[in-house]
Amino acid sequence: MIMRKLYFVFTLLLLVGLESFAQEKNPARFHVALDYHYNLGLRERNSLFTMKRSEFKMGGNSVHLTFLYHILPRLSAGAGIGIDGYRNPPHTTFPVFGTVYYRPLKKYLNPYVYTNLGYGLGKRRYGSFASGWLLDAGIGYTKMFARHFGLNCQFGYNLKQFDVETTVYIDNLPVGSYFIKDIRHSLSFGFGLVF
Repeated sequence: MIMRKLYFVFTLLLLVGLESFAQEKNPARFHVALDYHYNLGLRERNSLFTMKRSEFKMGGNSVHLTFLYHILPRLSAGAGIGIDGYRNPPHTTFPVFGTVYYRPLKKYLNPYVYTNLGYGLGKRRYGSFASGWLLDAGIGYTKMFARHFGLNCQFGYNLKQFDVETTVYIDNLPVGSYFIKDIRHSLSFGFGLVF
């Protein structure tokens, strides 16, 4: 009985060791990342006003699902979708974006620089999902524990444009409505899972 258990444990350890060795020799070419980001708002401006972090508590949350293909060991590209919510003033958007990861250190492939460029799907009406361009750029670090499981963390800059319709009120009476473009600058802190 004890011999069977020892044989089972030895076989299991051998298979795990071979899997780790195979992972080093044959890394996965395709990954899916699920990330959460907190966007610390720094400034938002449009033709009517400018909001600063010192005057308003500007924050935001986002969840992104990204599909990455490793073109070269140091270069990855892909596409993603997500949902982003911002506070003060409130905006919600569904971004669709392209992404590029580049690993500048030849010996260490865990750290990388990244950029996302895309567009938020939505309507221009206030209170609905806002449309507009987005740009993210920053640094990240991925630690893979298995071929298709790892942890990811990112720090970067988030630039977001919101195309919204706003109504102007004078003495609590609506005077008119028109479209404005809000531009929001944020720092982004994120972490997630890589499959």
